[in-house]
Formats: sequence, structure tokens, C-alpha cells
Amino acid sequence: MSHRTGTLNIALDWEVDAIDPPCSFGGWNTGRVVQQIFESLVEDDLEDDASPTTRLVPALAERVTVSDDGRAYRFALRKGVRFHDGAVFDAQAMCLNFARMRDPASPVYSSIAANYNRIGVEWIDTITVVDPFTVDIKLSEPFPDFLRYMTQEDAPGAQVFVSPDALRHFGPDLSDRAPGTGPFLFEERFQTPRGSGVTLRRNEAYWGEPAKLKTLRFHPYPDASERLAALLDGTVDLAYGLDGADLPDLRRRRFVVHSGSVPYIWYLIFNMSDPVLADCRVRQAIAHAFDRETLSNDVFRGQTRPANGVLPPASPAYDPHYVDPYPYDPERARELLSQAVLPDDWALRVMFATAGSAQLQPPAIIKRLANDLAKVGVRMERCPHEDWVEYCKAWQNGMPPHIGMSEMSWGMSCDVWLDQILHSRNASPHGVNAGHCKIDELDALLDVARHERDEMVRTRLYRSANEVVMRELPVLPVLTVNKGTVVHSPHVTGFRYARQNWHTFRNVSFLAT
Repeated sequence: MSHRTGTLNIALDWEVDAIDPPCSFGGWNTGRVVQQIFESLVEDDLEDDASPTTRLVPALAERVTVSDDGRAYRFALRKGVRFHDGAVFDAQAMCLNFARMRDPASPVYSSIAANYNRIGVEWIDTITVVDPFTVDIKLSEPFPDFLRYMTQEDAPGAQVFVSPDALRHFGPDLSDRAPGTGPFLFEERFQTPRGSGVTLRRNEAYWGEPAKLKTLRFHPYPDASERLAALLDGTVDLAYGLDGADLPDLRRRRFVVHSGSVPYIWYLIFNMSDPVLADCRVRQAIAHAFDRETLSNDVFRGQTRPANGVLPPASPAYDPHYVDPYPYDPERARELLSQAVLPDDWALRVMFATAGSAQLQPPAIIKRLANDLAKVGVRMERCPHEDWVEYCKAWQNGMPPHIGMSEMSWGMSCDVWLDQILHSRNASPHGVNAGHCKIDELDALLDVARHERDEMVRTRLYRSANEVVMRELPVLPVLTVNKGTVVHSPHVTGFRYARQNWHTFRNVSFLAT
């Protein structure tokens, strides 16, 4: 049994992308691994499982002082921190990491890291070393999400810190050669019949309280039934993303099933460049035709809820009382379609991943969508991608003209996410507005919200942006997740289910047997 060896075996639903967070786009599976290895200046408090939105706590910066105008940040860096290769974390290491993301003249500059992290660093005007452990960052505009965005370790990109020695030695492309400062360090990849797994080892020189476990092993199980079997037979101790139908039985067997809102939306993106889908009535008809309530109840059995808007639960501006303006109404869908002009041979071509990082069951969702659309006279063609990481790369490049819709599971505890996925300046491939959305009213709201320092005003602005999104419908929110994200053995103790899509394993251990 793994709990006798101090090894926690964890089942993911896809293999892990390259372990170099500023340059990787592996989604939450990768985020769940790199969270253990790397740290930012501030982090989510992942030990707090009570707050409705994660709280920010000091990490590699012991203190952060913000000027009255919201443009100047002074970071007092933590002393005595070393990277896993022995390099010292100090002001120079911090500056080199930022240069990788924003300075084309730097020898360690990465255009990939710059693209993936642009939302977080684009308002930085100057970075000044005050002394070896104090750094000033001045912004050209106030950006109240500046610190919260640093905590987003889910990829694409992450503002975490890697060894300056590794950057100087290997250059900007580190792949699996990126030492961090976290409580675990990367040991090896291992091959399984289902893809490559990853072994992490405890960092005995960690600046904080050392991890209780010696080893973490992350195993890929793209098939949910295999993931369940591995948990039941003790091959793994903890599993992500199990099916709702299996949760009652797991509870009866004394497995711990964690529940609660996390910043998660499974959503569909319309190709706004498509001449048919450019007609808002067609998009609204598709929304009314898709019976998301029945999908949630029949396929996911209480694991999910229909999304009521594009703001994810557990994000600061989320409004639980907002009413979805597109209830299931096939008659209204037919009426809207009759008002639009559809070519006789038109079919909605949908690009999707068959499985991946917290992807629920895309083939089942897309099948339900196809059946519901057929009832209102819309033909759908499926364009599946078998490899999640490859799908992410294709998705990030933006939808080609022959694709009408794609899907993604995402969301952040950071409201600027709306800007990231829907502002026209972030249109793919220079961002992740994959459907080429350009709505002037939405852009204007997001431009103001991004720099608004009053929290209540900022919340109102983002809620107004949500209303515009739901009226114009460049994306169709489908589901949020409420339970089943994490299930673990009764032998596991110390796991905290914070309102986030990744977790810390630093204080996890096994009960004595």
C-alpha cells in the first residue's frame, strides 16, 4: 500500500504538459502538478476551504506595499529561499524571470512566455531593484488584479519563478528542466500505457514547513472508468474528475467526495467570423435549443449545474442570482432560426477534445447538443481531437473558417479572465479569444473594469460585461462543477478543498494503520 511508503498516488484525466509553467498550456492537470513545484510572489491560500473566493497570502514576497494610486508595488522578498538546483531567489532572480516574459532584448526572453503571460505583465512600466531583496514595480495604469493574476497556475502561462541558473544555462526553453522553489521538486517522468506520468520528491530544503509526504506520483487515466477502478483497487489514493453517477457508491465505501463551487465553466465558443453564426439570432437559437438542465441531470447526476452566465462561481464578481436568459425552449429556437437566413446545406461543425483537463465528458455533451439541434432542424458535424495537449494548441490558434464552434473548460478566481477570453485585443493567436469576438460595448466595459480600483464598482462593471456577453452570446456557458472534482481514500488526511481548480499536497499525509 502506498501509504506505508509515504507516496501519494494521484489520478489525473490526461498526461502532464511540459513542466515549465510560464511556457506551458496543459490546463488544470498541469496546474495541479506545477502548483507543488513552483511559487509566485503571492499565492492562493489553498489551506483555506471556507472562503467563497480564495484569499491571497504571502509566498516568495513576505510583504507587498501598494501606492495610493494603485500603480506602484514594492515587494519585500523572502530571504533564505533557494531553487531546487541551489540557486538563490533574490531580486536579480525575480527580474530575470520577468525579463523572460516581457523584455525582447533579454537573452532569456521567450515569445511563448510573453504571449501566455501578457495579461499579467502588460501594464508593467518599470522594474527596479532597490536592494538585493526589495523590488519596485511601476504600472502604467492601475491593475487591481495584478496580484491575484499571479496566483493563476493553470496555464496557459503562469507567473511563477524558475531558477536563474537554469535559464542562463539552458536558455528560455526549459521544458522539464525548470527548478522551482516549492515544497516538492520534479524527479522524473515515467511511462504508462495511458501516457507519461510524473514523480515529484519532497524538497528537504524548503524555506517553509517541509511536506509531510516523501513522494507524489501523478498518473494519467483519460478513461474515467479506469480512473475509478484505480481508486477502488488502491492503485491510486486520490482521483480528479470522477463521474457523478459513481459518487454515491464511493461515499458508501467511505471514500471522501469533496463538494463546493470552484471557478469552473465548461463552455462553447462561437466562431464570430462565420457568416451564418455572425447572426446573433442563430447563436441565441442554439442556446435555446440546448437542454443543459437535462444534460446536467442525466449525464452528470448532480456533479454539475447548468452555468447561469460566463462569470464562473468562486470568482469575485460571480452573481449566484443572475438568471440564465436562455431556458430550454425549442419553439423559440425554431422561431429565431426562421428569422435568420441559413444556407440549405449549412451544418454546424464543432471542434472538441475527447478528454482532457477537467473536461467532463465532451463526447457525451456534444452528442446531446447534436440531438437537441436536430430537433430544431440544425445539422451538426463533429470534429473530435484525441489528444488534449494538441487540442489546446489548435484551440489557442483560433478557429479556422470551416469550424463554427469549439469547446473549453476554464475559469479563474480572477475577473480579468473575461478580458482574456473575450476582449478583441486578445483575439487568437495573440491571445485566447478563440472565436474572434469583437463587441465594442463589451470591450469598453472590460477596458474600464480592468483598471477600476473600487471593488464594488469593479464587480458591477464585470456583471454588466456578463450581461452583454449573455445578450450577444459570443460564447455559450454550459456547465459548472459542484462535486466530484476530488475524491480520495479514507486513509488520506490533511487534504483541503479550497475554492480553486488545483490544490496543495504539502500537508497531506496518511492516517496511521
